[in-house]
Amino acid sequence: MPVWPVPGEPDAELEIQVDDFLAHLTEFWKPLMLRQVYPIDVNPLKPSDLRREAMKRWSERQPEIAEREEESVSAFEEAHDLARAFAGLFEVPPFWLFRSGLEMICETGRQLWRLPFDDVRSALSAIGDQICDRLEAADGARWAAAVGAWRERDRGDATGLLAWSIGLNRDLAGSLIADGTLAAPLDFEDVANDNDELRIAARMAGALPPDQIREIISLARSFQKHEAGSLRQVASACISHLTSLSDRRPFAEGEATARFVREWFGIADHHPLDIFAFAENLGIELRTLAAEPPTLDGLAVWGSRHGPGALLNTGSRRVLPNGTRDVRDSAGARVTLAHEICHLLLDGQNALSAVEVLKSRMPLRIEQRAKSFAGEILLPSKAAADAWYEAGKPRRHGEVGQLVSDLAERFQVTRSVAAWKLEHGLEHLDIDISATLDAVAPWR
Repeated sequence: MPVWPVPGEPDAELEIQVDDFLAHLTEFWKPLMLRQVYPIDVNPLKPSDLRREAMKRWSERQPEIAEREEESVSAFEEAHDLARAFAGLFEVPPFWLFRSGLEMICETGRQLWRLPFDDVRSALSAIGDQICDRLEAADGARWAAAVGAWRERDRGDATGLLAWSIGLNRDLAGSLIADGTLAAPLDFEDVANDNDELRIAARMAGALPPDQIREIISLARSFQKHEAGSLRQVASACISHLTSLSDRRPFAEGEATARFVREWFGIADHHPLDIFAFAENLGIELRTLAAEPPTLDGLAVWGSRHGPGALLNTGSRRVLPNGTRDVRDSAGARVTLAHEICHLLLDGQNALSAVEVLKSRMPLRIEQRAKSFAGEILLPSKAAADAWYEAGKPRRHGEVGQLVSDLAERFQVTRSVAAWKLEHGLEHLDIDISATLDAVAPWR
């Protein structure tokens, strides 16, 4: 069923100049196939939301910053909205393409699909080849330059290819190659495969200063490659389980996966989970050390050369609050580690470097899923709701605050997580105490 330019209308036709579409695909092939981050420091769920999120940001920035960023946003829109190929003619609606890992986000504004990247790349390649065949049949000499440019679309120097892939400027990408921080890609296929965990770490940390990007890559490199059969087995089962879900919203996927994992290992809802022992039993190498930047909470790495491993940064106040000496006594560390485990279970099919850092470029959907998983694996919503009934169905501020404290202590989570899980657990029963929880834990 056609979805563009007229949804549901298989007979709708456009009389267009096919060379315009070919020129667009040729010119923007590299950003379409390689770019996975937005051009400014916002992280919308879908590409059509970029300008709206940018305008919110610009309202709080100096005019010259907004003007510079507006140019970057416009350039992004020009590349990733295929309707721009026709320069405003035909008044066709937007059709966005934006890569996210092994998927391609395809969006018309009304609907959004997440399709396998390789399938979308193959389909676009076939379209370009068909256009070239028509042009050559019509007048080979006239269209030789356009056809030749299309057939050379994958060519590019190593620095430029790396820059597109990790979302950094060309100069910085070149310096990361020159000093040995990152390996230069062999060719377009090498970088399009996106299976180098160190390049992914660079992409995730790309909004940070160059020295901090290098530090994070170094941390990822420090994990030795080893087999983790238990982790691989559970991860495969979790990914298969996701395909059976009817509700594919990020928080629903995270909660469903956490419940599946608890059931897999026979962990009852009311049983607190020792997340450190759990990680070790899965075969995850766990490291705790003080690292730069202090805004880095955690790091998960799993690929062909490094990991699986998880780092907890004891230099982060979230991971190791003031007054806490042992990271295993920190509720924040437990939540962060559970978050990283979700990345290893669900996001490591090809290669993974998940960097939990301020301004991380991890896709928002994936972050939401990991947050939901972490809360549910540590404190199931059902256990929180049952505790509310056992406490006599409290609704007053002091009583609810005490229940939140009790849940946080029993399940060794932060008060914000305890309040959030209590709210979710009661929502499933159509019980709303959110107004009281707003006062008890406003940052949940």
